[in-house]
Amino acid sequence: VRSSAASDVYKRQALYKLGIKNELLLKMITEYDSAFIIRLFEGNTDIFLTNMEWLQYREIFENHSNLINALEAAENILQINKQNEIHTAIYSTINYPRNLMRMDNPPAIIYYKGANPNDNFEKAIACIGTRKPTRFGFNAINYLIPQWVIEGFAIISGLAAGVDRLSHIACLSEGGKTIAVLAHGLDMVYPASNRKLAEKILLCNGILLSEYPVGTKPDKFRFVNRNRLIVGLSKVTVAMECEEKGGSMRTVEFAQGQNCPIFCPDPGNNAQEAQSGLKYILNNNIGTMIRNGLDYQNVILSAGYNIEHPPMKAQYIKERYLRALITGIEDDYIVKSVFNQIGLSYNSDCPCLINLNNYLLDFIQNTGYPIQRIIDLFIANIISRNESTEKEI
Repeated sequence: VRSSAASDVYKRQALYKLGIKNELLLKMITEYDSAFIIRLFEGNTDIFLTNMEWLQYREIFENHSNLINALEAAENILQINKQNEIHTAIYSTINYPRNLMRMDNPPAIIYYKGANPNDNFEKAIACIGTRKPTRFGFNAINYLIPQWVIEGFAIISGLAAGVDRLSHIACLSEGGKTIAVLAHGLDMVYPASNRKLAEKILLCNGILLSEYPVGTKPDKFRFVNRNRLIVGLSKVTVAMECEEKGGSMRTVEFAQGQNCPIFCPDPGNNAQEAQSGLKYILNNNIGTMIRNGLDYQNVILSAGYNIEHPPMKAQYIKERYLRALITGIEDDYIVKSVFNQIGLSYNSDCPCLINLNNYLLDFIQNTGYPIQRIIDLFIANIISRNESTEKEI
């Protein structure tokens, strides 16, 4: 026998499967009692005469097989959720992300794996951008994010290739908490190349979150919808590197619509195509410029918080930068290539990332080899490897 709370979730999930608009689901949650839902599924036709906004769905509810199919689909979703440790959060309940409740038309139902979204995730920054970052994007992410994480900010992004992936990794490498917002059900990870990263996010007390139930595929339009949640979960949106015609600009539009402060790094006078979106944001006074990698404080102040820690020293940031790059590498080829370029032998029998990082830092200290040069070599090899992998695919 279901508890009343479980039955409530079950029937609301069935309403979603019946195609009821999100706005009406929200109204039902906030303005109607649970008895209203029971009457809907009991075939009480009087309900459509006294609640005119539901009249358009009358034929759906009068078709008994429709209701049976929706209830069976809801049952299946909840069973799969239980097997996969996926939590369901209904709007306004205790585990529904409070930041999302500030949005216009937030999802009536949210699914998540991992930590509770209200457990120290409200202080958050959205990091968005291109799937093909240049060294500019690598630098922006790995100089800025560690300084925000030290100030207690969670990082919100979309687990896509490129800026999203790098942002999650930079956060985790600094011991921070991150939320990956997905454009599909939580029974899969897309792209599959980020499956290990998704697992690490959960191991590090982060969250995988989606408005879509299990079984939902990553169709293109869902990524646009996903982007509004990335903004909604955050107090500030930062475009790290993006093209003017890229999908990240839709996220910027969502941020404008939600009155979420927008920032982006200074692309300089000789911006490449990958930074054309940043030029557009600044030239049209859509967002505020971050002048350099140490200019992180205005983002925090704009989010409504005070600076609590002294600035990191540039050398320390570079050491964290190197650590983040190594943490994100899942391909021995890249490490071997860099080691070969700096004259080191790579022992694949010792793949521990911490040891590898410490080994390089000892090498830098003992030889005086410039850490920036090693960082640049890693970036060049990562970009080159990604490009060659894409061509193979």
